[in-house]
Amino acid sequence: MTTISRDVMTQIQVFNQGRKPELLKLKYQAMATNAFVFLRGSCHLFYEDLPTDSRLDAAPHTWICGDLHLQNFGSYKGDDRLVYFDINDFDEAALAPCTWDVARFLTSVLVAAHTLNVNDEEATGLCEHFLESYTTALLAGKDRTIHHETAKGLVADLLNSLKLRDRKAFLDDRTELKGKQRILKLNPQKVTPLSEEERSQVTSLIETWAETQKIPSFSKFWTWLNA
Repeated sequence: MTTISRDVMTQIQVFNQGRKPELLKLKYQAMATNAFVFLRGSCHLFYEDLPTDSRLDAAPHTWICGDLHLQNFGSYKGDDRLVYFDINDFDEAALAPCTWDVARFLTSVLVAAHTLNVNDEEATGLCEHFLESYTTALLAGKDRTIHHETAKGLVADLLNSLKLRDRKAFLDDRTELKGKQRILKLNPQKVTPLSEEERSQVTSLIETWAETQKIPSFSKFWTWLNA
C-alpha cells in the first residue's frame, strides 16, 4: 500500500475541517482503496501542487469544471428533452485557465490506468488521442453537443440504452412508497439522514428556486425531503 506523507495528510485534514464526521469517515475509507479514488477525493491537492509559473496559466480564462476526470462525465436530459452526454459535475467549477481542465483530465487518465488494467503505453496513447481531438475541436471554432443522433461507439450505446429504461423501475430502485408518497432510499455508504434544521433549509431553497420556474408545482417532486 502506498504511504502518504504527514504533510499531505495534514493538508487533507485541514481542507476537510468542519465536515460531518460520519460522512468524512466514508470519504477517507473510499480514498484509501486506490490511487484514482484518492485523486477524485483530493482535488485541492492537485491545484495546491500546480506550479504557479506554469505555461498553463497563459491560456484564456473560461468557466471550467474544476475537477475534470474520467468519472465526471455522464448523461442528463436537457430542457429540449434530449438526452445528452457531457460533463455532469460542477461543484468545483471556477473561472480559470481552460488548460487546467485539460491537465486534470489527462492526470486522471494516467492515474486511473492501472485500476482499469490499462498499461502505461496505452494510457499515454489515450492522452495523445484526447489532445489531438481536443485541439481539432478548438480549431473548428464551433461547439458540438453529443446526443443520440451525434454519438458514436460506447457513448451511443449508453444513450440508446437509456431510451429503454423503465421510469417506474428506475424510481423503485431508488425510492420506496409509504402510503401515496415516495421516500428516498438511504444508502448508508453514501448518505445520511438530514437533521430537522438541514431539511428545513433545503426545503426552503427548493421552494425559492421553484418560484423562478415555469412549472413551480414540479417542486412537489422533492417532498421526499420532508418525509
